[in-house]
Amino acid sequence: MKNNKANRDISFENKLLRLALFTGLLPTVFLFYALYAHELSLYLKIMLLFFVLVSVFYCAFTIRQKVIFQLRTSANLITAMQAGDHSLRAHQEAATGALNEYNQVFNQLSSALAEQQLISKEKQVLLYKVIAQIDVAIIAVDNKGSISLMNPSAEKLFSCRFEQMQGWPINTLGLQDILSGEHRKVIEFEIKEHKKKVFIHTDEYFEKGIKQQLIFITDIQNLLREEERQAWQKLLRVLSHEINNSLAPIASISETLTRLLANDSALADSTLADRTLTGRTLTDRTLTESNAELVADLQEGLLVITERANSLNIFLQRYQQLSRLPVPDKSLFALQPLLSSMALLFEQDNIQFNGEPFDIYADESQLQQVLVNLIKNAQQAMVDVPDGIIAVSWQHKADAIEIKITDEGSGINNVDNLFVPFYTTKTDGSGIGLVLSRQIISNHGGDLTISNRVDKIGAIATIYLPFSHSQ
Repeated sequence: MKNNKANRDISFENKLLRLALFTGLLPTVFLFYALYAHELSLYLKIMLLFFVLVSVFYCAFTIRQKVIFQLRTSANLITAMQAGDHSLRAHQEAATGALNEYNQVFNQLSSALAEQQLISKEKQVLLYKVIAQIDVAIIAVDNKGSISLMNPSAEKLFSCRFEQMQGWPINTLGLQDILSGEHRKVIEFEIKEHKKKVFIHTDEYFEKGIKQQLIFITDIQNLLREEERQAWQKLLRVLSHEINNSLAPIASISETLTRLLANDSALADSTLADRTLTGRTLTDRTLTESNAELVADLQEGLLVITERANSLNIFLQRYQQLSRLPVPDKSLFALQPLLSSMALLFEQDNIQFNGEPFDIYADESQLQQVLVNLIKNAQQAMVDVPDGIIAVSWQHKADAIEIKITDEGSGINNVDNLFVPFYTTKTDGSGIGLVLSRQIISNHGGDLTISNRVDKIGAIATIYLPFSHSQ
C-alpha cells in the first residue's frame, strides 16, 4: 500500500526520467562488464564509462525537460482559453507525428472557440442594444429576491439608476407581490406618487443551475389613452360628418323660411291697410291678425332652430380640435417666468408661486394653454371659497419635471370621468378643456393627473414632463 501511494506521489515527468535512466543504465552495466573483461588502460576505461554515463543522464533529463515544456505550454494555452484569450496557438515543430496531431487539434479547437466567442460577443452587443432600446421595462431578480438587472426602460419607469438599485430587494420598487407566481395581467400601481397602468409578465431563467426570475413591465397607459383618443376622433369625425350634413340644410331652410315669412308679414300688413281703407269687414281684420300671430310664432321657432343649429356647429368645431391638435413646436425656455406670468393673466392675489428656476424643452404656447385651463378650473372650483389659495409649484425630480396646481375648492366627485370627452359638471362647460390639456402633455411625452387632496378638501393637478440632461 505504501509503495502504491509513493508511486502515485511521483510526478509524471519524474517517472519518465526514471524510465529513461533505467533504459540507459542497463546497457551501461553490460558495457562496464565488457570493459572490465578487456585489457585496456584504466584511464581509457574510466573515460569511456564517464562518457556513457553523461550521455545517458543528459538524454534522460533532456527528455524530461521536453515533456515538461510541452505539458506546461499546453497548460498555459488552456489557461488562456479559460480566461477567454483564444489568440494563442501551439507551435508545430514537426510535420508528422502524434505531437503534431495534438497541436493541430488544439489549434483547431482554439480557432473554433475564438469564432464562437466573437459570435457570442456580437450577439451580446445586439441583445444589449435591443434591451436598451425596447420600451418594455425588464427587471431580473436573483434567488434571494434582489435586483440583478434593470434595462433603461425600467430605470425610466421607476426614475432610478441600476447602479443605485443593484443588490437591493425587489420590494424597494413595490413589486414584491409580483414574484409570488407567474403573472400575465394588467394592474395599476403607484410609482413615485404617480399611478401607472401597466401590463406585467413574469418568467424564469437559470444561472449556474439556480432559478432566477424576470419581470417584464409594459407601460400601456399612454397606449390606452392613444387608442381612446383615436376612438373619440373617429367617433367625432363620423358625428361631425353626419350632423353637418343635416345642420347645413336645416340652417339654410330655416333662414329661407324666415325671410319668406318676413316678406309675407310685410305683405299682410300692407293688405290689411288696404282693406281698412276700402271698408272691409271685421271678420277679414280678425283673420289677418290671426295669421300675423301665426307668422310671428313661426318666425320665433325658426330663429330657435337657426340658433341651435349654429350652436351645435360651434360645439362640434370645438371637439374637432382633438383631431387637429398640432405637433408641439418645442424650444428651450425658462419655466419660472412662464409660470409667474399666470398671475398677470388672472390678476388675483390668491395665486401663490413657488419653485426653483431652470430651463425646459417644450412648446411654450401649448404649455401656457394647459396652465391657463388648469388654473381657471381651480378658480371655478373655489367660487364658494373666496379666501382659498391656489398654489402653483414646480420642481425637478430625477428625469422629470413636476408642476402642481393645488386648490382649496370642493374637490372632485367623479375622478374616473374627468378625461372623458363630452363630460362636464359645469353649466356652460364643453368637456373639452381637460381632454385637450392631457393630449397636449401626452404629445410632449409626459402625463397629466388630477386627484383629490388627502390633507384637506380640494384638488391637485400634476403635470409630468420629461427632462433631458442634454438640455
